Amino acid sequence: MNFGLWEIAILLLAAKIGGAIFLRMGQPSLAGELIAGILMGALVTSLADSATIQLVAQLGIMLLILFTMMVIDLSSIEKEIEKLVIAQAVSAVIIYALLVTFLAAFSLSLPQALVVWAAIFGSSTAISARTLISMNSISSREGQAVIGLQIINGIIELLLISSVINVIQYQEFSAEPLVKLILMIVGTVVVMSRYGSHFIRWLFNSVKVFRLEEALLALTLVLAFLAGAVTEAVGMTSFLGIMLIGVLISRTEQSKVIAQKISDVGEAFFIPVFFASLGLSVSLVAVAENFQLLLFLLAALTGIRFLAYLVPVKLLGYTLMESVKITSLLLPMSEYGLLMLSIGVDYGVLTTAMYSVLIVVFLLVNILAPMLAIRLFRIPSVRSDRRGGAWI
Repeated sequence: MNFGLWEIAILLLAAKIGGAIFLRMGQPSLAGELIAGILMGALVTSLADSATIQLVAQLGIMLLILFTMMVIDLSSIEKEIEKLVIAQAVSAVIIYALLVTFLAAFSLSLPQALVVWAAIFGSSTAISARTLISMNSISSREGQAVIGLQIINGIIELLLISSVINVIQYQEFSAEPLVKLILMIVGTVVVMSRYGSHFIRWLFNSVKVFRLEEALLALTLVLAFLAGAVTEAVGMTSFLGIMLIGVLISRTEQSKVIAQKISDVGEAFFIPVFFASLGLSVSLVAVAENFQLLLFLLAALTGIRFLAYLVPVKLLGYTLMESVKITSLLLPMSEYGLLMLSIGVDYGVLTTAMYSVLIVVFLLVNILAPMLAIRLFRIPSVRSDRRGGAWI
């Protein structure tokens, strides 16, 4: 029986080599993994149809979501959480409005607009945090603002992606599926937050009492997969259930240990395969044939996201220079945006050509945005005092 082990071996090797090269160059490893997938897809066309790779990739995105939710520390932004939620919600509205306006010339259908909207809204926490650390600016006023906004951005992004997936599944773009989804999400969050927290703490403390620490990772995965299956069974995506379990476990004493184990397992195998698999369907020929479209989308989508993040940040009370710095670190596009694009292809909403062009746009933005942020952070932030003067 052929389990496609050679396919996994080839793709994993290429992904790890690509990720390592990009890390040595000071770039995010996911860019190298994605490029490795693009090259391998062109050289070994059978990889794109491998059921084994698709299964491993699905497990990779689940582990990534679970890890992300477990390391989110909402307590660090409790005092500002309402403002941050409003700011990110405003950003989402601005992005959609500008997206529909600017891309109307390409006659985008509503499903296509929704997929692109969900794909470009998110911001990469990993790239932003890594850039801040490299500049020793993570404790600065701007750095703390970026981290707070990224936390809320990640939560809203996953909810947005879940909503769009449910809408395109219905194939009927009415308010009914969205209202149903919102009610389900609210109900699930309320039940899980009130009763789930007590159950998770009791369960994990029991494991600790009986000295079964080695079972924590397995228990976490079982809970995540079960929650994902439940939310999928009631008409929502499995990502929402996994996300909720991650948030609940983040409140336990064992969360740091479990998160580290998930990171070790995921980064060693599943997550690199996931990012590389997204590049397998990219057509380099389509990218070359649509080079002008690539340049237009690179400029348009970057401009849209910059403006959509800048306006709410400025309204939060930051100076123009501070707002520009913060916005520059929100520009790197989220890993989950890649997931949304691949789902758009799976449902036939995006063509291979559009998908290929958007993937290259993603790569370019995530390579260039940190370079822009580093240059901007070298400029002193000048703020006005109460007497109308200025200080640095």
